[in-house]
Amino acid sequence: MERARRAALLVLGAALLSGCAGPTLKRRTVQRPIPPLAKAIIRTAKTFLPEEEQNRKSPKDCSDFVSTVFAENGIKLPRTSPEMSRLGSAIASSKDIQMGDLLFFSGEVISHTVGHVAIYVNNGIFIHFSKPEVGVRMESLYSDYYRKRYLKAKRVIP
Repeated sequence: MERARRAALLVLGAALLSGCAGPTLKRRTVQRPIPPLAKAIIRTAKTFLPEEEQNRKSPKDCSDFVSTVFAENGIKLPRTSPEMSRLGSAIASSKDIQMGDLLFFSGEVISHTVGHVAIYVNNGIFIHFSKPEVGVRMESLYSDYYRKRYLKAKRVIP
């Protein structure tokens, strides 16, 4: 009897340690399909990249770049990044950011004040007007510089 009890405990312990005790549930984020308008916005934004060799007028700053790109796709945005940050629906987690969403950062000095805006492309990459001598470029949201300055994201595409 004692031998059978030990064997049963041994089997139960092995099952618990091996993960066979039951399924673990993982939270799945439901990604909405990428709207055609979001794809069009990214295509338009990429025409400002230096390697595209388009005869594009250089934007004045980051918000001029974003408002021009969106205007060319039928969405009117305010002129400044703080004003833009008040529009749209808030995105609770950076894991839920999708193509065409607006990203807001503090300026060169790390703070809680919006000083920069960019457009999310995909897979942690965004496109923005950096500064006049650099122009429009694509960057990683996960770089130290931008990760420290990231404030929030907003969805303005219907």
